[in-house]
Amino acid sequence: MPETTLQRAQSISEALIGWRRHLHANPELSGQERQTAAFVAGALRDMGYAPQENVGGGYGVVAELTAGSGPAVALRADMDALPIAESTGLPFASRNPGVMHACGHDAHTAMLLGAARLLAERRAELKRPVRFLFQPSEELYPGGAPQLINGGALDGVEAVFGLHIISVLPAGVVGGRSGPFMAAVNTLDVRVIGRGGHAAMPESCVDPIVTASAMVLSLQSVVSRNVGMHENAVVSVTQINAGSADNVIPNEVRLRGTIRTFDEGVRSRVIERVTELCRSVAQAHGATAEVTISPGYPVLVNDPGAFDRAMSAARAAGVPEAACQELPLQGGGEDFAYYGAKAPAAFVFLGAAVPDPARVFPHHHPQFDVDERMLPLGTAILAEFALRS
Repeated sequence: MPETTLQRAQSISEALIGWRRHLHANPELSGQERQTAAFVAGALRDMGYAPQENVGGGYGVVAELTAGSGPAVALRADMDALPIAESTGLPFASRNPGVMHACGHDAHTAMLLGAARLLAERRAELKRPVRFLFQPSEELYPGGAPQLINGGALDGVEAVFGLHIISVLPAGVVGGRSGPFMAAVNTLDVRVIGRGGHAAMPESCVDPIVTASAMVLSLQSVVSRNVGMHENAVVSVTQINAGSADNVIPNEVRLRGTIRTFDEGVRSRVIERVTELCRSVAQAHGATAEVTISPGYPVLVNDPGAFDRAMSAARAAGVPEAACQELPLQGGGEDFAYYGAKAPAAFVFLGAAVPDPARVFPHHHPQFDVDERMLPLGTAILAEFALRS
């Protein structure tokens, strides 16, 4: 019986784990992935590829496997790490103080290198070229995806596939959803300007802390009274900064937060209402509000056809039907969304919770880790997407 894609991926487990651990031990922040990109390019050259480096002016690496005919299919992995001090105690923990692969991008990169190796061996079976996108700066807006797009990485591409490992999803589960999947992101920044003075004489002041407090409470009504029950949105205030002494009413307060939506109409409505409400509450208290709502990543939309292909690839890689799941809408943002605006795209999650429940931690946590036994499965899914395109 011929060797399956998963069996072949399992046969290179040692290489997959080695790549992942090297990258995990040597993390680099968004926009600083110089050594990571050099490592990836070197590994690709060892496989016989001729990778392009510094694609789009950043540290993106792109390689293409010529095969078949027609437009290419693209497979993407992100490479950057986070400004987090690792506390896993792993023997391959970060050697870069204050920087950690706490979102699985080391695993993504290793799996895509594995797919490049497997597909090079099966070039004759491919119906079209395969383009491998190793992307920098996913964690830092405006993201590395626009860099690669501007550098021509999607020129002549008929579909794009991305796979994200998830530390809190049971190992071996593959899931996503057709249509909107991950949220559009906006950042809220409000400067509440009052008139400071002595805390014992508030009648002579315009207290920006009281104003900001009313503003935070009023913002809780934006979703409940402006977003329908069939729609989705989140408005969260996450920072309040003001004051320097216990007997001084400050001149101003700074509020910051996030807005998450899944529909451009809802996004516009929520932004308009947040802006109006902040200004109105400030005016009612005799203060003023300077409201800035900055754009972030757009909503990530899975193309129905590409998503079906992605789930078919998972089944072909050996994922049981019961482990192929439709997941709920995800509040996180992802710059993979930009690819979907240029070509049919699919983005799915691969569960990789470690066996010990006490060691399961969420993404962006200093003790984040994944089950390395899932690396061959992710590699096989990526390869099957290309083989079935």
